Amino acid sequence: MNEKEVLKEMINICESNNFIEICGFIGYQKNSNEFLIEQQENISEDPAKFFLISPVNYLLFKDKVDNLIVFHSHPSSNEEPSEMDIKISDNCCDPFLIYSLVSKKIHIYNPKNSIIDVSILERLKEAI
Repeated sequence: MNEKEVLKEMINICESNNFIEICGFIGYQKNSNEFLIEQQENISEDPAKFFLISPVNYLLFKDKVDNLIVFHSHPSSNEEPSEMDIKISDNCCDPFLIYSLVSKKIHIYNPKNSIIDVSILERLKEAI
């Protein structure tokens, strides 16, 4: 998938449920110059307000891609990252792509200690 296709797929996945935070991964493969996307089950105790992804699934996906971005939806707020989003993104050093079901906008949060190739995020930003 190219950047426009992966963003469109992410939006479709996020809009599949208006009541809980939908979550997953976007990966980028350097050798094929392609993005891939994988929805994950939200295993949070309160999925309407928070998301939680299996750490095993996170590690398995991270192992098969060159660059990883975590995505999730905000079903009842705007696309700006919450305090919790920022804290988790900063701790795992992976960017968060947040889609708001309210504003229909996307925000990309890139933590200070990010380990992603910045050009990948720029490509996604341009496609938004």
